[in-house]
Amino acid sequence: MPTLPPSEDDRSALERARERLYDPRALVRARRPDLGRSDEHASRHTWREEDHAKGKKHIRAAAVFFGFSVLFFLAAVGVAGYIFYYGGNSVSVNNVTVAVEGPTTIAAGDTVPLSLSITNRNPVALQNASIEVDFPASTRTVGNLEQPYPRYTENLGTIPAGATITRSVQAVVFGAAGQSVTLPVSFSYGTTGSNAVFVKKSQYALAISSTPLSISVDTLAETVSGKPITLTLNVRSNANVPLANVVVQGDFPFGFSPTSSSVPLNDTSFLLGTMQPGDAKTITLTGTLTGQDSEQSVFHFTVGTASTSNATTPAIEYMTQDAMVTIAAPFIQTAFSLNGVSSAAPVITSGQQQSVALSFTNTLATSVTNATISVQIAGAGVDYNSVHTTDGFYQSSDHTIVFSGDTDPALASLAPSASAAGSFTFDTLPPSPEDTAPEVSFIVSVSGTRVGQSNVPETVTASQTTTVKVATQVALSATALHSSGPIANTGAIPPRVNAPTTYTIVWNAQDEGSAVAGATVSAILPNYVNYAGKTTGTGSISYDPASRTVTWDAGDFNQGGSAQAAFQVSITPSASQKGTAPVLMGPSALTGYDRYAGVQITSNASPVSTETTRDPGYTPTDATVQ
Repeated sequence: MPTLPPSEDDRSALERARERLYDPRALVRARRPDLGRSDEHASRHTWREEDHAKGKKHIRAAAVFFGFSVLFFLAAVGVAGYIFYYGGNSVSVNNVTVAVEGPTTIAAGDTVPLSLSITNRNPVALQNASIEVDFPASTRTVGNLEQPYPRYTENLGTIPAGATITRSVQAVVFGAAGQSVTLPVSFSYGTTGSNAVFVKKSQYALAISSTPLSISVDTLAETVSGKPITLTLNVRSNANVPLANVVVQGDFPFGFSPTSSSVPLNDTSFLLGTMQPGDAKTITLTGTLTGQDSEQSVFHFTVGTASTSNATTPAIEYMTQDAMVTIAAPFIQTAFSLNGVSSAAPVITSGQQQSVALSFTNTLATSVTNATISVQIAGAGVDYNSVHTTDGFYQSSDHTIVFSGDTDPALASLAPSASAAGSFTFDTLPPSPEDTAPEVSFIVSVSGTRVGQSNVPETVTASQTTTVKVATQVALSATALHSSGPIANTGAIPPRVNAPTTYTIVWNAQDEGSAVAGATVSAILPNYVNYAGKTTGTGSISYDPASRTVTWDAGDFNQGGSAQAAFQVSITPSASQKGTAPVLMGPSALTGYDRYAGVQITSNASPVSTETTRDPGYTPTDATVQ
């Protein structure tokens, strides 16, 4: 094959292809392909290599640009993070430290001192800085416990860069024993040239170890439906400061109806006023509780302080005490009266005869046979040798009075709703200063046989205990003196008509048992006797001219304590009194409150005349007007 001369055509293969496409001779040449040339094949090969080279150049440039972008982004993030946390003039709450120092455990009612330290580690000053501490709603102001102190807030102004500001806060914090109190602390500030407000928050925890007020409830664990029941509430102040507006709020179960209380019942609350540190108050609540057999009733009592003296709901609750009472249905209902009085909390006096009456009623729908009622009497205040009964039997070995079919035939078979009765008497011993809590207990036990649900006789029993407190006695005496005594007297003895003579009247009071509070003695002077005004002794003596009453405020008596007071009177006998011993003062009466028995007590003394029997050398003629 001859060798083709080299082509001098410098046109591209693409241009030659275009010319052939539009050349009219292209059809003829197409029928005679030149197998010796391979330009078209070479052209296609050449174009593909050029295209591939261009693609590789574009890909390499994009990869370089992308890598540069990633590196730039990472560098920017690093610089921004560094500036944010460490550098420049940036402001961060992380550069502000709020430290709170103080006790972590307190007794409720204590003054809590807190030290607040704010440190600015920012490179710029903090503007309009303020600190705020929120206290519980029960918190009070130091020095004025009636004023709430729910929040401490202070505008600190400007805090320079690197500066520390310290503030002291004091508050009286209350709460229940075991309660954890969290104090939120908030610090806010701004910066120059910015409207943003930055806030730094923290908390301070306190644990309350004891409560300022405690309450306990004492009552029967079981009672009979419809029978009187007594609950004794003991409230005590454990605080170091006086607590005002103390209130005990009761939540009574369904079926309870209060009948009496030692402290007035305001709705379901007891208002106790102000309690001093260490004060203790006792509340006796009596009522009837009705319900189904085996039903459990729960009493809730909450002690706290109210916002006002008349409020019945505690604004601050310190302690809640529950008492659960189970209701039992009696098969024989026993009514108990002492000295003719039916009371859930009776009180008797020492050194006197006491009378007990009982009645028994069958509450079942069937008869009770061989009914036996026994009353065991116990207590340091009982003279066991004085127990006597006419319709029962007294077993001296165990101090039990028994009523049965042997003593009362009605008890051999007690029909439904049928009743029987029994009684006995006993003496209480004289009061003794050594006996701090004289009382008498009556344990009433009932037994019998009834026909059960399966028509089989079965034995039924029940018991009930009644405790009676023995009130103390205060021995009161009144005596007239002239030549002796704590006040010097004048005038003739024996007294003479129309001539004044003065006498000293001496009161003596001796507590023979438990402590007595608020004892007072009073007596009335006759119209012909003048109150001289001289007094001496324990307590204070006053005189009311309108009623002619002399009153001695003797105050409180400790257990077995005594007191004496004296005052002077003057008499100018009239001719109509010649040959008589005129009365200088009428009967004296003492009243007081028995702290143990929880009742008012009284005592009396005879009138006083010119008979000065305690004067040395006294003779009966010395008292007769001459």
